[in-house]
Amino acid sequence: MVILNNIYIMKYLRKYNENNSEFDVDFAIAKIKEHFTEDVVQDMLNDEINQWKPDEEDPEYYFKTGNGEAEDVIINHMTDWFEKNYNSLSDENFEKVKESILKEYEFLNFNF
Repeated sequence: MVILNNIYIMKYLRKYNENNSEFDVDFAIAKIKEHFTEDVVQDMLNDEINQWKPDEEDPEYYFKTGNGEAEDVIINHMTDWFEKNYNSLSDENFEKVKESILKEYEFLNFNF
């Protein structure tokens, strides 16, 4: 029982230390860029945009009526992938990574 309790405590401490250590945005962006090439992200965005427009509407429908929903879905997918494979992100670190993603993949910036 003591061993199981110690294992639980160590897991908790590891997560605590990971969340409180200095976050490296450059590492996160490097891993995201390594996994999500620009072509892959562009294809993901095109597929997502098609999900947001009615079938009978013209191709420009999303760009006239959308508010960046498709771009947000892609950014969230990328950050979720990073969290699943590397490290969880605090709200502050999520915003830092999101800013960096928008710099690296300018076409994801809806207001651009």
